[in-house]
Amino acid sequence: MAETSRERPVPEGETARARWHGDGLVARSIRFALTVMAPISAGLVVGVDFWMIYAMVTSILAFTLDTGGPALHRLGWMGAAGLVVIAGTGIGTLVAGDMPLIVAAFGLVGVLYALVESIHPSAAAAARFMCLTLAVGALYAPLKAVDVAVVAAFVLYAWAVSLAWDALTGLLRPSTAPPLAMVFARLRATERERWVFAAAVAIAVPLAFLTSLTLGLHRPYWALIAIVLVLRADALSSRRLMVQTLAGTLLGIAAALVYGYALPFHAALLVGMAVAALIRWPAQQLHGALGTAALTAFIMLLLELVAGSVGGAAHDIVERLIDVMVGCAFAMVALGLDRLGQALLRRMLPR
Repeated sequence: MAETSRERPVPEGETARARWHGDGLVARSIRFALTVMAPISAGLVVGVDFWMIYAMVTSILAFTLDTGGPALHRLGWMGAAGLVVIAGTGIGTLVAGDMPLIVAAFGLVGVLYALVESIHPSAAAAARFMCLTLAVGALYAPLKAVDVAVVAAFVLYAWAVSLAWDALTGLLRPSTAPPLAMVFARLRATERERWVFAAAVAIAVPLAFLTSLTLGLHRPYWALIAIVLVLRADALSSRRLMVQTLAGTLLGIAAALVYGYALPFHAALLVGMAVAALIRWPAQQLHGALGTAALTAFIMLLLELVAGSVGGAAHDIVERLIDVMVGCAFAMVALGLDRLGQALLRRMLPR
C-alpha cells in the first residue's frame, strides 16, 4: 500500500523550502509589504501627490490578481489590475461633476460586483476595486496621462517582485486562475438569482453614497467600499463579515492612534506601516477582524503620514469609522431587498 503523507516524514530541507513558497504565509506577507510600500517610498523621494493614490491602488490589486503561473500568463492577470484601475478612474473622470451620472455609475458598478462576487476571488476583488477607482476618478483625483504611466509602472513593479520571489526561492507557483469555462458555467447556473442580487446592490450602493453626502462626510466612497467588502449573496457570510469589519476597523483605528501619538515621526510611521503590511496575512489567518485591523492601521498610518500628524488626520480617521458603519447598514438593506426579491422570484418562476 502506498505511503500516506502522514506516514512519510517530510525532509527538513523540503519543509523549509515550502515555507518560502510564494503562496506560503510568510512569503505572501513579505511580498505584500514589498509591493505596497514601494509607492510610499517613491512618494517620499519625489513628493506626495495624487499619482500616489493610483500607485497604491494598482500595487494592491496587482498583488491580489497575481495568480502565479508562467511569466506572461502572470503578467496578463496582473496587467488586468492596471486595466481595472484605468477603466474605473476613467469612467469616474467622465462623470465627475454630474451627480446623477455619478450615482448611476455607482449603481452600475454595484451590479457588476453582485454578478461576479461569488464566481472567483479574483473577479470579486477586481469588481471591488472598480468601485474604489470609480470613486477616485469622480470625486478625488481625475485620471491624467501621467497616471496611466504610473499604473503601468507599478503593474510592472508588482510583476517583477512576483517573479523575483519565485526565482530567489526556486519554487515556481502554479497558476490558480479560474478556467473561463467554469466561470461561464457558474454564471449560467445561477443567472436568475444573480440578477435579483444585482438589483438589490444597485439600489443600496447609490443610497449609501447619497447618505454619506447628506452627512457631509469628506470621503463618501469609503461607505461604498465597506459595502462591497462585506456584502455577499450568502446572508450569513455577510453578517459575519460585517461584525469582523466593524470590530477590525475599531481595533485598527485605536492601534494607529496610539502608535501615532507615541511615535509621531515620519520614519516611525513608515516602520509602523511596514509592520502592519507584514502582519496583514498572518493576522487574517488568526481571525478576520485582526486582518481588517492590520489593513485599517496601515491606511490610518498612511493618512497620518500624508497629513503630517495624528491631529491633521483625526477628522478622516473618525470618518473612516462612520463610513464603515454606513456601508454595513446599507449592506443590510441590500440583503433585505435581495431576500424579498428571491422570494418573489421563487413564486413567479418556480424551477
